[in-house]
Amino acid sequence: MDPKVSQLKEEYKRKISRLNDHLWGTISDPKSRIQQMSFLFFLKMLEEQDIALEKEAQLTKRTYKSIFEKENEKYRWSSWVHKTGKELLTFVRDEVFSFMENISDGKENIRRMFYGAKLLIPDEVVLKKALDVIDEIDFTQLDADVKGDLYEELLNQIEAAGELGQFLTPRHIIRYIVQLVNPKIGETVFDPACGSGGFLLAAYEWIKLQNTDPKLIEEYNGVKRGPGDRLNKNQWQFLQHETFFGQDVDPEMVRLTLMNFFLHGLEESDIKRKDTVAGAEDEEDLRRYDVVMTNPPFAGKVDKERIKKSLPVKSTKTQVLFLGYVIDSLKPNGRAGIILPEGTLFGTNRDDKEIRRYLLEKCQLQAVISMPAGVFQPYSGVKTSVLIFKKKPVPKLDENEKVWFFNMQGDGSSLSAAKKFGPQYRNDIPKLIELWQKNRAVEKPYSWFTPVKEIIENDYILSANAYNPYIEGEEKEYREPREILKEMELLEKELSQKFKEIKEKL
Repeated sequence: MDPKVSQLKEEYKRKISRLNDHLWGTISDPKSRIQQMSFLFFLKMLEEQDIALEKEAQLTKRTYKSIFEKENEKYRWSSWVHKTGKELLTFVRDEVFSFMENISDGKENIRRMFYGAKLLIPDEVVLKKALDVIDEIDFTQLDADVKGDLYEELLNQIEAAGELGQFLTPRHIIRYIVQLVNPKIGETVFDPACGSGGFLLAAYEWIKLQNTDPKLIEEYNGVKRGPGDRLNKNQWQFLQHETFFGQDVDPEMVRLTLMNFFLHGLEESDIKRKDTVAGAEDEEDLRRYDVVMTNPPFAGKVDKERIKKSLPVKSTKTQVLFLGYVIDSLKPNGRAGIILPEGTLFGTNRDDKEIRRYLLEKCQLQAVISMPAGVFQPYSGVKTSVLIFKKKPVPKLDENEKVWFFNMQGDGSSLSAAKKFGPQYRNDIPKLIELWQKNRAVEKPYSWFTPVKEIIENDYILSANAYNPYIEGEEKEYREPREILKEMELLEKELSQKFKEIKEKL
């Protein structure tokens, strides 16, 4: 990364930290706090973007109508940010937010971001401090990738899982799933439980990378990126406007997702607030996609009377309903990657067994990737697996098919509540990618094939441990006691620091 950009990024991060400290005392919920920060960031960026578009129009001699012209001039960030006291609080709360909610000129996603939004900062002093911090930031110096990265880091501060089992999917897990599913230019990509948009944005970056001159590929935090310079005009338009579709039941997460997409340069993304598996059905439920990737909520329960009638298997478990929805959302030969809790893969209830049978009938199950418990720490310690599958043009339960299993023992992290990454932690993801690219090669103790016939005879169980040929006689590896003690000491120090910070704030 350019040293100047790196310096700007670090400066930006420090200011975000300051902003977070200012708001912590009045908005304790992390999601609400980040939402409010997002609104204020956006108000500043909107004026900067408007100025940039005006300059571009002058240079190209095209016409551009500013959203702040004439009577709307007073809503520019620079026109009101220097107000103080009650006047400032009242103006932002009652007038600026109302203007954003009713903005015109084709800014539909901006309206949706601010629809029903409220300023939750109740104190004019805190609001003024927050605005002063943001006013110091010049977003025009950061490109879409860097702004998007910074916003992702901000989203990662949402530490509490919601009642529906929501938590952010780790980005390194998302990236390997995207690489295995391999979305291509010209294909539609859908996430029916999109959260903050991680899968869709990773797919966007992957498609651009696959269509980039190798000389222009850069590496940022260990991740390769490219501008997609080999995409022609029509392909770029399709990627920007017709590729990505997402929905989420939580309207506040949808707001955060729309902001995330905007910062990544996807201003007209199709992200909707929608209950995917319950309530009234509509034409969107009939839409079919080339690629579906998702991490549905694990902890949610759905009332039987609210379950959508078209879902293939009725269950009160959201993960069963989502798996059925994903299968039916695919076009013939469409591909999917979905994260599921381990219980769904070996559960003996009728709905668990039936959804597994439906999956093997409707799709070619290409891979089951068993991940260790702790991948989703600090949000959850639940053990999960990833299913990669392809929709059959003609449904048929084929006993001659085989399923590739991969047993992941580590993802490069500590797998503990004190989540840490580093070379000292086992990471099987590179081996997974290597074996997948070798046409799903078999290598002890990582991978093997299991016939579908055996899976059918075993109640359609898809848990890797049920078929692992390497378990018997293997010696279990235990972590070094010194490593465990060192991690405990580090955790104790972090907790002590947190308590100290809380006491200071109180």
